[in-house]
Amino acid sequence: MPSPCSSSRLLSLLPPLRAAALLLAGCGAEPEDTSAAALRARFSDHAEAVLSARDAFIPTAGGFRLAATEQGGAWVRAARPEVELPREGSGPIRFRRANGGEIRVRELGAAGEGRMAERAVSYRREGGTSFWTATDGGVEEWLLLDAGVARGEAVVAAWHVEGATLRARGTAIELMDEQSGLPVLRVTAPRAYAASGRPVAATLTARGARIELAVDAGGEAALVDPAWEPAGVMNVVRGGHTATLLPGGKVLIAHGIGPASDNVELYDPTDDTWTLTTSVPVRQYRHTATLLQDGTVLLAGGHGGDIGSSALYLPATDSWRFTPNYMRVARWSHTATLLDDGQVLVVGGYHGEFRIATLASSELYDPPTESWIPLGSMVIPREEGHTATLLGDGRVLVTGGIVPMWEGPSVPSPEVEAYNPRNHEWMRKNPMPSARVRHTATRLLSGKVLVAGGNDGSKPLDSAELYDPVGGTWTSARSMNVARAGHTETLLPNGKVLVTGGDDPISGQSAELYDPAADTWALTDPMGAVHESHTATLLPDGQVLVVGPSVYVERYTTIGAPCTSDDDCALAACVEGVCCDSPCTEPCHTCARSTSRGRCVPQPQGSDLRKECAHEGCDGTCNGFGACSAVAAGDPCTPGECTDETHSLGPVLCEADGGTCPAPTSRGSEPVDCSPYRCDRGDGTCMTRCSSLQDCAPGFACDLSGRCMPPPPGVSSGCSVAKAGAAVGSGAVPGALVLALLAMRRRRSSAPRARPAEEPENS
Repeated sequence: MPSPCSSSRLLSLLPPLRAAALLLAGCGAEPEDTSAAALRARFSDHAEAVLSARDAFIPTAGGFRLAATEQGGAWVRAARPEVELPREGSGPIRFRRANGGEIRVRELGAAGEGRMAERAVSYRREGGTSFWTATDGGVEEWLLLDAGVARGEAVVAAWHVEGATLRARGTAIELMDEQSGLPVLRVTAPRAYAASGRPVAATLTARGARIELAVDAGGEAALVDPAWEPAGVMNVVRGGHTATLLPGGKVLIAHGIGPASDNVELYDPTDDTWTLTTSVPVRQYRHTATLLQDGTVLLAGGHGGDIGSSALYLPATDSWRFTPNYMRVARWSHTATLLDDGQVLVVGGYHGEFRIATLASSELYDPPTESWIPLGSMVIPREEGHTATLLGDGRVLVTGGIVPMWEGPSVPSPEVEAYNPRNHEWMRKNPMPSARVRHTATRLLSGKVLVAGGNDGSKPLDSAELYDPVGGTWTSARSMNVARAGHTETLLPNGKVLVTGGDDPISGQSAELYDPAADTWALTDPMGAVHESHTATLLPDGQVLVVGPSVYVERYTTIGAPCTSDDDCALAACVEGVCCDSPCTEPCHTCARSTSRGRCVPQPQGSDLRKECAHEGCDGTCNGFGACSAVAAGDPCTPGECTDETHSLGPVLCEADGGTCPAPTSRGSEPVDCSPYRCDRGDGTCMTRCSSLQDCAPGFACDLSGRCMPPPPGVSSGCSVAKAGAAVGSGAVPGALVLALLAMRRRRSSAPRARPAEEPENS
């Protein structure tokens, strides 16, 4: 059957409004194909990633919903917000946050009804089609751009943002909370491909409240991947990297295994952000990174680059420079230990790109002279998976690892030896009760060394042992709850030890705490993802940052956990049986258990301290708990609230400067009816203008001037253009509307196709 636009005679027979709609869509061509089949036909190599996400959008009355991911327990991670896509492409994409806030994003140039495309949602847009799909942390919008659109520096897509301010950070655009100034969402464009299959560059730019995307595919059709994810995720997937806590509190993540892990990035725990920074011009993994006493970081050896080289990172200038001297023996899978005198002991590993030799050699790096000093050989060579632990008397204890055999394959070893920096000698010590490789060893506050897990050559181990440096003896410790190898071990400020991850799916998502005083292991809440070839770094606030092998990182925290004393809370305080972020010494404050988990906040409404709070004053803010107020009289004390799509409870206003918040019931018992508009879930107030049908109450339609109006007699507000055409044909809708639509078509056709439409007047 021919298209209605393929014949002027057929066009003249259509109802006027239907004809106007087809003119807007573009006569002379079939409507753009937003189906999964169209994407598979044009980009078969990448279609699976777009259309087969683990989570699917669910159609709703207002559009398409993607549920938020939960975060809780001891692990803090970047949780995906609830995302609601509009029914019509011109409507707002809503990112709803756990604290009740909302960010609204409108894609300029998008139009038409959204359709399910397997597990994604597709929309028509100027110059192509968009496919929205879920990720573990957020959403991706894969833009399928027609030939001729992605050329030169042309802007191929743009989004207008409400409810957040924009900030460029490296190659990403961050959406900042308007109240706190902290990043909430991060937009990146990590992948872009031309129709020929070659990767192409994509650039994001922030201009006021608008994000612009430019892609140069040389005029070829293109597929580009803007990703909208919560802040707090790395820029690059990596494993086998190093993580070093710098003196200022930031964490340096260097190299590793991954598609782009030859670079370096910095994590700033103060605002939970990741920034790509200056990279060493060598791709490495299984290297070591050691913080020197002057605050610089020594990067030594590693596989995949110039494995005999060493370089220094200078935090003050965010720069790298190679040391003038190479290591005495090029090596990788070695260990590096900072000694009490500031020198660095490097031990064992492999020599050569293809494991040419197993090393028994050791050497010292001397920071003042930037030179490498050869030492005597260890008692036995150790290929990889051994540990090196600085003891309280300055010696270094080396345990286990893979050792070569004269005949047959290499095997894990129970052998132990110690390096004495006073005479630069190695001495054999009592062996461990079990042979181990890829285990962990941590010096406890008592001075003893906890060795846990690993592999004995046939299976992962759950056993643990304690080494006493004074007597040189080994004793058995209580076994872990989970057998694991390739895990991490972190000594917490309270003396307990956190063990995370492992090299199989069961251990990889688990974590547990060892209490040396009671010789017990306790499983923590499971981590949000499997972690292997990862790192764990103790942050200045007592949290532990776990990184790798994906971009989704996690932080272990005791805040919000049950406690009996401050010793249970690392650097936090135990307040009324809950680990809190501060001792809550301010007047009228307590540790909130549910609404503000583990945060010290003003006392809740109706507490015994309410009268005392009103008389003595308080430095808290009026936040809906009925607490002391630092808000001026007449200002909102509690924000407005939507009770449903079309009803709003007004804000609670403070009655006097520095007074107490009125009870929430003072808003009145009856919600306000927002009709003909909907209630704005961003601030809980009634909308006063519309830009799409979704901004209007049921039974009303958005007209061209941005007002919600009743539909023409006999026409439903939710009807399609095709149905409304009958009303035009019967004279129910003025012919001026058709003229207006035709005028819009002419304005649209005169604009350059590669550029998105301008923002709505009040989007």
